[in-house]
Amino acid sequence: MAADFVTPLIKAGVDLLTQTLAYARRILGKRKYERLLSTTIAELLKEHPDINQAKARLAAIETTGVAPSPDLLRAKSMLKAVESQSKREKKKRKPGKVKRRKTAPVKARR
Repeated sequence: MAADFVTPLIKAGVDLLTQTLAYARRILGKRKYERLLSTTIAELLKEHPDINQAKARLAAIETTGVAPSPDLLRAKSMLKAVESQSKREKKKRKPGKVKRRKTAPVKARR
C-alpha cells in the first residue's frame, strides 16, 4: 500500500523538477543552465547509499556533456587512485611461510 502513495509523489516531483529546469534554461544562459543541471544531478545521486560525493559530481559532469577540463581529468585520476588504495588496504595478507633469502655458502680463505 505504501508504494501506491509514494509513486504519484515521485512522478509529481520529477515533473516539477523538469519544468523548473526548463524554465531555468530559458532564463539562464547555456553555461549556467548546464552548471545548474550538473549540480542537480549530483545532489540526486548523493542520495544513493553506494555513491559518495566525488563519484556523484563526476557522474553528473559526464552526464551533462560538459567539455572535460584539466580539473575534471585530475579529479578522475585522484578518485581512481583513492579507490585503488582503499582496495589495497582492505586486502589482508595471509600469514604464511616467510621467504628467506638464500645466501651462497661462505668460502674459507687460504
